[in-house]
Amino acid sequence: MSQSGLNQTDKSVLRRQLLQKRRALPAHVRRHAEQAVCRHYRQAGWLLRFHRIGVFMASGSEISTLPLLDMLLAAGKQVFFPLIPHEPRLRKLWFTRLHADARWVENRHGIAELAHAHAVRARDLDLLLMPLAGFDAAGNRLGMGGGYYDASLAYLRHRHHWRTPTTVGLAFGCQELSVPLPVDPWDVPLSALLTESGVRIFRKR
Repeated sequence: MSQSGLNQTDKSVLRRQLLQKRRALPAHVRRHAEQAVCRHYRQAGWLLRFHRIGVFMASGSEISTLPLLDMLLAAGKQVFFPLIPHEPRLRKLWFTRLHADARWVENRHGIAELAHAHAVRARDLDLLLMPLAGFDAAGNRLGMGGGYYDASLAYLRHRHHWRTPTTVGLAFGCQELSVPLPVDPWDVPLSALLTESGVRIFRKR
């Protein structure tokens, strides 16, 4: 049972409802949101200081990261993409840096990722931009249910100093829950959230 008294079934129901809402967004709304996210990123001075940045490649109805990716590369940032472990029982992500000669492949979930080269762990990044199915007003994140990001960032729950990377959710505003999200012991909350409405800071890392 989670701290809020709700269980995993409740999370599954919330996830299904939020994904349905996200899939229903018109194309012009999506394009506006993608450009607005880039603008808010540039305007948030504290985000500009990060150099080694983890970014996801959008899948399905997730907000596209391509405009933001172009902006980060133009600014000389080092950009890393997650690698899902080949073995289903493993959950900790590796992150591979994007290079000009990088080769894309499709992982076992049908998501594009970089062909394995030199990879690092999440703790080696300065900033991690994370996908999500939903979020609440306290910065709790509802993922897709795979547990990859929570497993990769589990060490953050026990650290009081040197807490890298800073975790920022990247989403559409419609993915916000009107009720508190069920929180489990393994859930890693967001430091901040970036949507078409702006940047919302929840806690400092």
